[in-house]
Amino acid sequence: MIEALAARSIRALHAGAYDDAIINEAIDHAYGVDWQLVRDGTYFVAAIAGSVVGAGGWSYRQTIAGAHGPDDPPANLLSPVADAARIRAFYVDPDYARRGVGVLLLSASERAALDMGFTRAELTATLPAVPFYAAYGYEPAGRYDLALPSGRLLELRLMTKRLILPA
Repeated sequence: MIEALAARSIRALHAGAYDDAIINEAIDHAYGVDWQLVRDGTYFVAAIAGSVVGAGGWSYRQTIAGAHGPDDPPANLLSPVADAARIRAFYVDPDYARRGVGVLLLSASERAALDMGFTRAELTATLPAVPFYAAYGYEPAGRYDLALPSGRLLELRLMTKRLILPA
């Protein structure tokens, strides 16, 4: 269900930013449910009238980009004192884009990271997602190229944010 949501989201919301070959390869090898987040209990799902319209989460592990398969070993832990929490694996149904679903998931992820002692968050944003994250306080920190199996690169942007407890 979430894998299908991810593919729909990526195909619709990334069109024009990446060529079709990169989108298809990224769907097959880089995007999708990050099973480590599911196992860690840090992945959230948004549903409206029983339909999943968004998913996303955060991690206290070192992986910053790419899907983590169900059989992959867990990545090393991050330190809330020294490291930034990772915002990960966000997908919104194209029919619900720009309607608050992503903001709800991002807020839940940031709040949970704060509750675990993290004071910073970082993420790798796809090119079309950069304006969304910038609107919610994330600042650019450089380019991040994710190598795909074909040797092509999925161009992403590393972004960071200082997390602050709500007043």
